Amino acid sequence: MKKKQPLTALEIIEKAQYPIIIAPFFGYDTPIKLRELRQTEISDCGDFSLIETFQDTVNQEKLKNNPKMEQVYDYAEILHNIARKSLVNPTYDEILKVIGGDKIIERNRKELKELKELLSRAPRGVKRKELEDEIRCYEADINLLLPNDFLNFIFCYAMGIEKSDIKLISEKVLIRAAVLAEQGNDNPFDHIDGKWPEIQYGFYRDDINIRAKVLLRDERSKQKQGANVGG
Repeated sequence: MKKKQPLTALEIIEKAQYPIIIAPFFGYDTPIKLRELRQTEISDCGDFSLIETFQDTVNQEKLKNNPKMEQVYDYAEILHNIARKSLVNPTYDEILKVIGGDKIIERNRKELKELKELLSRAPRGVKRKELEDEIRCYEADINLLLPNDFLNFIFCYAMGIEKSDIKLISEKVLIRAAVLAEQGNDNPFDHIDGKWPEIQYGFYRDDINIRAKVLLRDERSKQKQGANVGG
């Protein structure tokens, strides 16, 4: 029986820094190594918020009934960007090779290039709109190769969601925090108690500050419109 070699110093460090995590992949338990992302890395993945408001819920229901390719593509792109940055072992590219995704992407990119050449010569009208929609479909296919259960698991881990209270934040809490921030000449985040992961702290802070200020602005706009109607 071959004697097991002791771990090298680098292997010990990597094991401690990136523990093995079991993630679902098409429903199968899959051991992987992930890392959490910092604010600058998260911001580089796209424009999104972890805070769900009532309007977000309404928009999601509309999207289920009448999905727009642009919205599907943008969402897929964010999830895949996060997966690229977060996956340590196996890497994002290694997974694509195993599932044959690299070949699918190569084929789709060739066809996408041809479609874009046709689009550049197409006049305005129904045909051009059909080409634009088909191009969006190809772009979505390129970014939708990994299963949703896997991508959503990575997203939650990379963002530190389960270590935070972000899903407990309501519109009422955000608006109240924005009002207090105006009175105290500081930021809404300063008026919300909760658990915030250290690595993603900057992203959570900015997410709360931006959403709170937008909600307060929208609430005042609705109140103003109501007063004008009543008057």
